[in-house]
Amino acid sequence: MISVTANAQLPRERAQTDGPIENTFWATTNIGISTVQNVDKHNLESSVMHTFGLVRGGIDTFYGLDDGANTKIGLDYGISNKFSVGISRMTFNKVVDLRGKYNILRQTRSGSVTVDLAIKSSLGISTLSGVGLGFNERLSYFTSVMIARKSDRMSLQLTPMIAHFNAPVAGNPHQLFGLGVLTSYELNNRLALSAEYLPVIGQRNAFSKDALAVALNINTGGHVFQLFLASSQWHNEQYIMANNRDAFWKGEFRFGFNIHRVFGSGGD
Repeated sequence: MISVTANAQLPRERAQTDGPIENTFWATTNIGISTVQNVDKHNLESSVMHTFGLVRGGIDTFYGLDDGANTKIGLDYGISNKFSVGISRMTFNKVVDLRGKYNILRQTRSGSVTVDLAIKSSLGISTLSGVGLGFNERLSYFTSVMIARKSDRMSLQLTPMIAHFNAPVAGNPHQLFGLGVLTSYELNNRLALSAEYLPVIGQRNAFSKDALAVALNINTGGHVFQLFLASSQWHNEQYIMANNRDAFWKGEFRFGFNIHRVFGSGGD
């Protein structure tokens, strides 16, 4: 009886299970640069990205809201918990983007894996009419490697990337190299601040400048809203590197927003 009583009074400890750290970033795109976050198996993510004109246009342009906006609408589907495919279409240059993202490593709660590591590749096709380009001349290619780590509420990601344009504007290089730096800080379960900086390394397009953006992320449970100020009006990393001509610190930034919505499969 003494033995049974003693055993019954032993404290019950829940087994510690390891697994990947969730929500290193709150969406698959930080502002304009892809994150290590991926779409879960059999889930579908819809995204709307929208940028206006320069805020410094003042009241005459309603601080950029009256100027022509660039909109990108996309869908991404999780083939597995590590691999997703997606398609989007951007207003500027009428670019259709076909992409895939694969998670090679996931940072674990135990620390057995210390970083997230993912790779993304995409094909851009400009469908702009009346410009006299053949199909091959309309193509651009993009590849990036995403290395991220989350510590408490802070996340940091480094993203070396390369873009290739089959038919760049005369005098511009065919290939561009960049190093994206992304960060996010969770204020609470609903709000997070994020930023990203994308310098071009080596040769660059004429008059182009390095892109910078800051954002407030709002998690409603069903959606993630990103309200941001960004120097670049372009979407897709290769076009941000190629076409951004504005300098954030000189007041050359614009308001924009992203909306991300994930539709679950309801199954495994």
